[in-house]
Amino acid sequence: MGRIPLMLELNEKQVVIVGGGTIAERRINTIIESGAHITVISPIINKAIRTAWEAGFLTWKQKTFEATDIQQAVLVVAATDDQLVNQFVSMSAPAECLVNNASDAKASHVHFPAYLKQGRLSISISTNEASPALSSKIKKELERIYSKDYEGYVDFLYQSRQLLKQSTVDKQRQKKLLQSLVSEEFLCKDKQLQALQSLRAITGRIDASEGIK
Repeated sequence: MGRIPLMLELNEKQVVIVGGGTIAERRINTIIESGAHITVISPIINKAIRTAWEAGFLTWKQKTFEATDIQQAVLVVAATDDQLVNQFVSMSAPAECLVNNASDAKASHVHFPAYLKQGRLSISISTNEASPALSSKIKKELERIYSKDYEGYVDFLYQSRQLLKQSTVDKQRQKKLLQSLVSEEFLCKDKQLQALQSLRAITGRIDASEGIK
């Protein structure tokens, strides 16, 4: 069966990661900006995870896994180097809990694809286990196309959309104005500032002689 891509809201949700090595570290790096409450279950953790724990970004329970550790979790990641432990974690998860088993994709509800993030812009790449190397190659190509400039640009698009949503401008014109901003010329910060000034004039926030054409 094919998989479908979804965006998962984890803010203030309980996420448990079982394991303290490199795979667990990768999963933490993906999840940490989500606002989730992350708990790591492992007798030992690597340097990077320890640094995140000492900084207060996650909770560490220095112990071996027990089924009771994940009863309140929304997402569980089985990321140990022991396939049997990972299997036990997966089997112990509550029925409503999403599971990622690092050693058994078929036992997982959730998969972590290659991932490019520039501010609000998120792009995931997956070959459905066919070739992680190809996913990595495509990610590098996308990084060249969607550079750091896109972080500010997408923020600008967000600000523009919020201005229009809060205005009395009719929906058809809102759509037309927003479509006009999806152009590489607005990667320029000066162009963004000019466009925002025009939008504020259109929405009645400031006075200006002209708006976006």
